[in-house]
Amino acid sequence: MKHRQVVFFSLAAFFLVAGLLSGSRVFYVLLFSQLFLVLATLALNIWAAITFTYTQELSAPRTLRGRPVTLTLTIHNEKPLPFPLMRVRLAVAAEKSQQDLVFNLAPDSRLEHRQEMACPYRGAYSVGMTVIDFLDLFGLLRLPFDMRLLPYYRLKPLLVYPRLVELSRLNMPALDIQQFTRHQSMTDDHDQPYAMVRGYQPGDSGKHIHWKLSMRQQKLMTRVYEQATEPSVELILDLHRGGHEGEYASQAEDIFCETATALVYYLLRQNWHLLISGHGQQLQHLSGSSLKDFQPVYQWLASVRFDSRRSFVQPLRQSLGSSRARARIILTTRIEPELGSLLGQNRLSRTSLYTLIAGPARSNPNETKLAGLFRQSGLPVWFVHYGDDVARVLQGEW
Repeated sequence: MKHRQVVFFSLAAFFLVAGLLSGSRVFYVLLFSQLFLVLATLALNIWAAITFTYTQELSAPRTLRGRPVTLTLTIHNEKPLPFPLMRVRLAVAAEKSQQDLVFNLAPDSRLEHRQEMACPYRGAYSVGMTVIDFLDLFGLLRLPFDMRLLPYYRLKPLLVYPRLVELSRLNMPALDIQQFTRHQSMTDDHDQPYAMVRGYQPGDSGKHIHWKLSMRQQKLMTRVYEQATEPSVELILDLHRGGHEGEYASQAEDIFCETATALVYYLLRQNWHLLISGHGQQLQHLSGSSLKDFQPVYQWLASVRFDSRRSFVQPLRQSLGSSRARARIILTTRIEPELGSLLGQNRLSRTSLYTLIAGPARSNPNETKLAGLFRQSGLPVWFVHYGDDVARVLQGEW
């Protein structure tokens, strides 16, 4: 409590006690004068909270990590009375970060504030005003007003994409094949390339009927689509913070998603059939086979939450035994010796295994020990830290 508040309310207590003990009216007059002053300042604060108007605009709802956006906040006082001192808390594009804006407004005036946000980490954010503190002229009362409690108020959504790093090659021999055989089988999936027609069979979908050919041949003909069964790649993502907290957790998540984005873009550009398994609080699957499938994955990587709370060893063991991918790339933030032991048990399988461990700018002393376990198992492992050149790491130039 500020010094003036201590003095003010101490005097009020003194006037009350003195009035009760002496019965003198002057103490009651002073006490009620203070009371009326407090009520007047409270009424002014409430009036300002109810009547002030504002606009807030975001220069872009989406951006790339490291590319700034600007939040423009304009507050109007269209009344004949001045506003009390206001402290506005602004949520910005950084985890658990906020900015304070302190000002007061004269009658018939406005304030325009431009808040540039650097967007240092990928993620989905809600930015804008959160809590407004109204402070009266005498500094006696503070009235906090949470804008988020208003039914019509909404923070501005901002999606920050991870950086997109284009790789010229990948230091993973099993994925360095530019030409590979394609085998075809027939399917009813109309998202696959069109192959041939056949006579209508009961149960065929009406949207697969080739109407022009049916008119010419005077019988119903059904389109059949070919299904490509090319060698596939599984990208296994461990959506766990790896024991990091605060700024270090944000750094680990950011470099994790930047690395995953580079891998996905490269593999889809090579037209590999890609399966992405996200092991968080719930298991999530995405897939793609060309660059046209990249944008949904990119958007998912920008907003995915690292909410896993369980060990990665058990779900990874199940994942390694459930699919027949040509290669598996494991991306995690954890430094766990059990991971090297588990993968060592699968080194003789036909599936190639590659492991990448993402972390904050500071290195973990346990990385050397884990790298030794991987070398003993004959398995490759890469460590990528926030601030590293992802292209050089993945292309084997470091």
